[in-house]
Order: sequence, then C-alpha cells, then structure tokens
Amino acid sequence: MKTMDFCSLFVLLVISSMLKTSYSCNLARSCKHIYEGSLNPVTGEYQLCTLTGIRFDVFCDFYDGHGYTFVSREGLGVLRDLSQLFTDRSHVLVRIRQTDGVQKDVEIAPHSAFKHRYPISFQLSQAVGYSVPVNTAMEPYIYLGFLPESYARSRTTQGYQAAGEDITFTNCDSNPTSYLAFFANPYNLPPNDFYKRCCMSRVVDTWINKTTDTSSSRFLPENYLYYFEMSMGGCGGYVSTDSFPMVSGAAVGFRFDL
Repeated sequence: MKTMDFCSLFVLLVISSMLKTSYSCNLARSCKHIYEGSLNPVTGEYQLCTLTGIRFDVFCDFYDGHGYTFVSREGLGVLRDLSQLFTDRSHVLVRIRQTDGVQKDVEIAPHSAFKHRYPISFQLSQAVGYSVPVNTAMEPYIYLGFLPESYARSRTTQGYQAAGEDITFTNCDSNPTSYLAFFANPYNLPPNDFYKRCCMSRVVDTWINKTTDTSSSRFLPENYLYYFEMSMGGCGGYVSTDSFPMVSGAAVGFRFDL
C-alpha cells in the first residue's frame, strides 16, 4: 500500500511539473501582442510563447498598420500549427537572401481568379488536400498551398500572384501541384536532386525576379532562412533554392493587422 502511495505521489509530481513547465511562459503569444504592448515597438527578434507555453524565436517586421511574423528554423520545430503567427491569409511576404548577403522581398498571393475561393492554405509539415512537396525529409516545413489537388488536377488555367501580378499557365497533364514550401532541414540533409531534371520556367522563377531590396534593418539572421521549393503542375514548372545560383535561402513572413 505504501509503494502504491509513493507511485501515485511520483506521478502527481511529474504531472505537476509538466503543467508548471507548460504554463510558466509569460511572454507574448504573437508579434501583434508585442506591438500592442509596447510604447515603441521596433522591428527585430523577439521570443514568443507557444500555446502550450514553450518559448521560441521570431522576427517581428513592423509596418504602418500591419506587420509580418518570420519564425526561426528552430522555432518551427516546437510549433503545433501556424495559427498564432498571422491574422490575414490574403498574402505572405517572402524574403530571399542572395549569396552577396542582400535580402529582397516580394508579396506572394493566390491568383486573382481564385483568391476568394481558395485563400492560401497555411500548413505545418503536412499538405492535407494538396500535393506533397519533394523535400519532405527536410521537415519540419512550412507549406503554402495555392490550389487543392481536387482543382489543380484539371487541365485549366492556374497560377499564383507575385508583386500584384498574376502569373498564369495552363495545366497540360493534370499534375496537381500548386505550392511553395520552406524546409527547416535541422539535420542538414542534401536536397532531392529533382531540380536537376526538372523544370525551370517563367512561371516558377518570376517571383524571384520580382523581389525588391529591403532595408538592412529588416535583414533576417541566418537561422530564419529556409531551403525552398515551388511546384506548379503540368507545364508550370518546378524550382528549389539550388535552381538559383545567386540565392542562398528564403523565409516566409505571415501577415498580421495592427
């Protein structure tokens, strides 16, 4: 009976410790909360709490009336989903880093023909309803789905929007890919070599060409930059970071309104 009492007490102590750890984080839960709780919010790195009380690093990029949340690669590993990072799914801000260290931005959004029917699907290390990316071994990853497989497999006009311009193509073979993904790659695995065989095109490199310089005060540290890939169905093309010799990584900023 004494042994049973001791075991029960031990279990209670473990549970109590877990609960204390889970809820002891008293930091903000979002960049929006940081902005609203500060007299002089400054763009830069901060720590947030996950919804279960785990600390993680983000880069809060503040603008007039809105901002963007960039999550560190390590931080992505402790998140259960992406919901606390954004309030607006109309578009994302993608920031690339060139090999010369310069960083550039471009807004990515759904094609105007689909923006009301199919807002961007934000998923963490999964692609439910959408085509699975090539480099899943590099998980955890951020998945941005533009068109679900149920629609993307049709031989119709498809695409996405970069810097306010519709990038359009006609799906020629019912390949239902329509996504942009960012891989944390915590174990530094080599990328899948599919990019060597397929399929650079105007559709999948236009967003890179449309990036514009951003202020050095907004440059992201190294641990916020991800390996990326984009795939756009039959005849739309496929690219990854290695498809662009002058690009060394990219990150996605999730928009929140202020």
